[in-house]
Amino acid sequence: MTGLLAQTNAYIRDAERQHRDLKARQDQVRRPIQLIDRLLQELEEMNLKGMKRVPTSYEPRLEEILILITPIAAMPDQVANIKVKVGITKLMDALFAVEEALFSERNGIRIEPEVETFDPGLFTAA
Repeated sequence: MTGLLAQTNAYIRDAERQHRDLKARQDQVRRPIQLIDRLLQELEEMNLKGMKRVPTSYEPRLEEILILITPIAAMPDQVANIKVKVGITKLMDALFAVEEALFSERNGIRIEPEVETFDPGLFTAA
């Protein structure tokens, strides 16, 4: 009986650890996703107004995004286009790609509960 209790406690501790890890991943990517969402909205408005290039005034915000995403995901192709004086649509495409990677990172690997099959031969009616 002690073995089952110890095993159950181990499963609970493991599930709690996995939950903490998932929560930490979600918290780590929340800020860059928020910044990217706001920036994408502004870029869309600029694009609709007919602007072609990202103004240099956006450089500090882009640098902040780069600092936040660097430890999370390695995406050299997308990160290369996160800069000013690049086409608005090119920056938007790069930000969408980075955001997609952040969503994957935030959600992590789906944990499927292990389903143990019940073997009726193990227990007998007394």
